[in-house]
Amino acid sequence: MNKKKFLATLSPFSVGIWRAIGFFILAPLIYNVYSYFANTGATDNLQYLETYINDSKSVQIELPLNREQIERKYVANYRDKHNNLIYYFTVSFYDAKMKKYIAICMFEGIDFFNQEKRRGDLGAARIKSYFNPGNVFLVHINKTQLRDSKYGTKENPVPAFWYKFISGRVERQIKKDNTPYDRSTKSIPYFDVQDNVTAAEYKLFVAEYLIRVLDKKELERLYGNAVHSER
Repeated sequence: MNKKKFLATLSPFSVGIWRAIGFFILAPLIYNVYSYFANTGATDNLQYLETYINDSKSVQIELPLNREQIERKYVANYRDKHNNLIYYFTVSFYDAKMKKYIAICMFEGIDFFNQEKRRGDLGAARIKSYFNPGNVFLVHINKTQLRDSKYGTKENPVPAFWYKFISGRVERQIKKDNTPYDRSTKSIPYFDVQDNVTAAEYKLFVAEYLIRVLDKKELERLYGNAVHSER
């Protein structure tokens, strides 16, 4: 076989190989790189993270006794930089003491009992189990947003972040044999850690809120140049 015939025979095979490499290797790689940078959110807003947290206080709230006055709302979903799916929920109601509408901001897909293996989604469990009429919580609320007249309406409630479950009825906390879980025995650690949010978890939730929910213009309106950079 002469050189021209050999190259003619080899050419279709080579084209097929390169197409396969492009389809099965390069395309997924390019997609993953794109997803990493495209799904990070408005990370510039993280310069306000410490300012926002330091300007917050813990407040005790009680859900209304009428279930119809508690609005559970799925707001959005998005993917993080590792392409994991995140859901954003709010639980809103009118707080008679503060005379404002409050929205507890909840994220499903970022807070896990086993963080390494992403097992035991604590956010999902809180959303499903805790928001019963009359339940009492401690939440973190930003003082600037609380004072701002733009916040507190039904259309734009004051955002709040879970801190501690104080009292009330909790559903779906059962053992494998379907008997109710007795909190006093602390026999299932997974259920205990649902009640409270650590400082690190709270910081994580606020970071998600700043880069995914609150836009930069609103942060600048609230705080101007009063920022503390994390970088």
